[in-house]
This record gives sequence, structure tokens and C-alpha cells, in this order.
Amino acid sequence: MRLFSGLRRGLDRSVRSRWHASAKAAGLEPGNLLGWEPTADGGYCVASVGLLSLAGSTGTDWTHIGWHRMERGGYDKDTATLHWQLYADEPGQETGEVRLQDPGRLPEIFRDRVAASIAVEHFIALEGARKVKNVEPGVIISGRRDLARPDAPIEWRASLPRGLDWDVPGLRDLGEASIIRLRGEYDPNH
Repeated sequence: MRLFSGLRRGLDRSVRSRWHASAKAAGLEPGNLLGWEPTADGGYCVASVGLLSLAGSTGTDWTHIGWHRMERGGYDKDTATLHWQLYADEPGQETGEVRLQDPGRLPEIFRDRVAASIAVEHFIALEGARKVKNVEPGVIISGRRDLARPDAPIEWRASLPRGLDWDVPGLRDLGEASIIRLRGEYDPNH
């Protein structure tokens, strides 16, 4: 009888080595590996201090996403899928998802890392505006840390609550002015 018979071994050394080399080649410092799970298509989903990384079944072609690039995301337990939306100003695909064979701790790690990348987050209401689709008009200003590069400056972004778009008069100006104000308050050495 084996003790801890349900315990899975760590990520295969060769896969781990290719993951780390791929991140380094992309100029990223992934930090410690926090968790990993096989994907439904036989690939790999790896969560590290600085990155969410995905690869197909060969473990050779990796995609790395910094936690600070994710505007929102989560886990759908009904489909065993991690999903995310990148900030609109990010290059490449704006949304992504990965279906996992077994979620393990990845949903918790996902939430923790995204939250850890948030240095500052404020909702700024658009004064005098009426609700649009039952949503108070305003912007969410976020100062985000690149956890893969601890010496990187805070990245400032304006985003909108769900249900709003930038066509609401005054939102774009409010976002730009609020970034300047909050950057000055929280990141004076930018």
C-alpha cells in the first residue's frame, strides 16, 4: 500500500527545462513554479510567480502571459476552464482560455497571482452621468506590477466596468486624467 497514492509527481524535468528556457528566451523571469496541470488536449498549463504559461502536448512551443496583462479572468468549474481577458492595448489575442484535465490548485493560484500584480486599483465615477444598462459610468484605474520583472515600473491602465464602452461621453478623458493623477500620487518616480 502506497502512502499518498493520489499524489502526482512534479512537472517532468525536460518539460520544466523547456518551459524555463522558453521564458528566458522571451526575456522573462518566471520565478518559482507554483503549480501546473495537464490540459484537456494533452498540453501543459504552468503557473509561476511571474507568468501563466501554456504549451501543447510536446511541451516545446510555449506562450507566456504576465499576470499584470490580465484585465479580468477566472475559472469555470462546469467546463474545467481557466479564462482571461487581456487589456485591450495588449498585443496579440485579447482573450484566452485553457481547459484543464483536473484543476488542482490552479484556479486559486490564478486568482492569487492576478491580485498580487495589482498595486493600485480605483473606481472613478463620471460625475453627473446617469447609469447605462444599470451600470454607474466610470473608469477603473489600475496600477499593475509585472511580477516576472520586479524592477519594472508600474503599468497604469484605464478599463471599464462590464457593460460600458468608451463611447460614453467623457469616459476617455476621465480615464486619461485619472491615470495622470493616480500615477502622481502612487508612483511619483515614474
